[in-house]
Amino acid sequence: MNDPRSPIRLDQGIRRGKSVQILFDGQPVTAFKGETIAAALIGAGVWMCRTIDSKPMGVYCNIGVCWSCAMTVNGMQSVRICRTPVSEGCQVQSQHFTKGKRYGE
Repeated sequence: MNDPRSPIRLDQGIRRGKSVQILFDGQPVTAFKGETIAAALIGAGVWMCRTIDSKPMGVYCNIGVCWSCAMTVNGMQSVRICRTPVSEGCQVQSQHFTKGKRYGE
C-alpha cells in the first residue's frame, strides 16, 4: 500500500541533458547540459573550489550570493560556478589566494 506520507526519492523523474565533457584542473569530468559547473563538480565528488591561505573552500550558498565557489573558467578568474552552466570542453581551474594580496598577484 502506498503511504502518502512516505518520502519520495529526489531523483525520481529527473531527466538529465546531453552528456558533455568539461575539464577540471586538467582532468575530464562528465557533466550534463542544463546543470551548473558546481552541480557537475559536486556530482563528480569535487567539494573544494579554491583555497585562501591554504584553507579549502567549497560551494556554500549555491545561489550566487557569496563568492566561495569562485573559480577560473575558460581563463576568466573569479567566476561563480554555482551560476555558470556547463558547456562542452569548458575548462575549470581551482584558484589559490593569500589574504592581503590582490587576485592574480
